[in-house]
Amino acid sequence: MRNLRIAGLRTLCVMGALSGTLAVGQEMPKPAPRRDGDRMTFSDKPEFLVLPGKGEASAVECAVYPPRSSDTGAKRGLVLHFYGAGGSCREYNMMRAPFATVRQLLWERGYWLVVPNLGPAHWMKDAAVKSVDAIIEGMIRDRGVDPRRVHILGTSMGGGCGLIYVMRSPGRVRSICALFPMTDFSQWVKEKPQYLPGIAAAHGVKPSEAASLLRALSPFDHASAFTGIPVFLLHGDADPTVPVHHSREFAAALQKQGSPVALREAHGLGHDDAVAEPFQREIVDFLTGTAAQSDRDYASPNL
Repeated sequence: MRNLRIAGLRTLCVMGALSGTLAVGQEMPKPAPRRDGDRMTFSDKPEFLVLPGKGEASAVECAVYPPRSSDTGAKRGLVLHFYGAGGSCREYNMMRAPFATVRQLLWERGYWLVVPNLGPAHWMKDAAVKSVDAIIEGMIRDRGVDPRRVHILGTSMGGGCGLIYVMRSPGRVRSICALFPMTDFSQWVKEKPQYLPGIAAAHGVKPSEAASLLRALSPFDHASAFTGIPVFLLHGDADPTVPVHHSREFAAALQKQGSPVALREAHGLGHDDAVAEPFQREIVDFLTGTAAQSDRDYASPNL
């Protein structure tokens, strides 16, 4: 493994894969037993809820993993998982075995894990942004979530779209973990032109007229939007789908402006959920560690 320490952060990690479908040979982990209504016992089986609520504007179905019950009245945290292309709230990267420890640790530490159904190729279009805004607002209002403890964990398309969300809806998210995200869309559609029509269609433009859209979507071109937002990047250095330079160059841009960012590269690994498996505890430590910091401390979180 190659480790890169940037802006005082320990090297931690994140997760994902471009496809939201299960790979051949992968099996769903068996859920642990749980008594009905008892959240003191961990269950790996999500609930499916419409959030922020049925009939509310921008509501969508979500896979929801509630946190462990507590009698202390403490505020809860929230991690939103954005899946890879082709996924849904019924078929997503975080449901797979390489993330089983992440799911359990978030439960233990009092964090809701929510997977919104934004569409198989939403590319964080306006409707997706509105749905995520509404879910966050509803979770704060109805579920006791601390607005200082809202985070994103994105995988491939979901990683890139999570970064776009930070740009498009500033002030809502306290940190983001992204696994092999595309960060320069102008360059990526040259590398993988088959994705251009879907990106353009999601945003209602013609592929031939998408140049300005691609620049607007590219986190690399908007590094200033991440000032004070801890970013953790994990990328396989043999990724054929989203080349590793996307994470390297974005990390360098954030480092140059003094933003908190950490990058870890997995040697010899490609575009696969397995990249995350050895680093699951570090992923959760990153998310829950930055949550403990006040706003003014995000530039140099004590992890």
